[in-house]
Amino acid sequence: MLEAADGRLAARLPEGVLRPVQERYLDEPRGRYHGQAGLVAAPRSVEEVAAVVRACAEARVGIVPRGGGTGLVGGQVMETGPAPLVLSLERMVAVRALWPEENVLIAEAGVTLAGVRQAAEGVGRVFPLSLASQGTAAIGGACRPMRVE
Repeated sequence: MLEAADGRLAARLPEGVLRPVQERYLDEPRGRYHGQAGLVAAPRSVEEVAAVVRACAEARVGIVPRGGGTGLVGGQVMETGPAPLVLSLERMVAVRALWPEENVLIAEAGVTLAGVRQAAEGVGRVFPLSLASQGTAAIGGACRPMRVE
């Protein structure tokens, strides 16, 4: 349970990652689900995400990932059970690389769909996914790497 471990867990997290627990991290857009959180972490890099996940695993604290918060199925909130750590990807917003000749774009999980679309258009390419929430929906929630075998 996070309440008992939050002081110890917070001390193990990278400096500057913790955020105050605010309503925006606990609600889904329609207000149908209201979650809970003991801590909110907003890492700046993959290395910080790994440190947060490692610390939570060692402390046996659940993690609820949060991108743009636009999902309508309640997956970005945890209503019951032990209070989790909300892992917000709001600070991971870089488009890391573009290879237009290969039609490859590498983006961090918090980049909005609109940001990915702009980056693609900037090199003469099209990112075809279009949603009404593209200005707030994060690529990490809307798309995920897929493995085809």
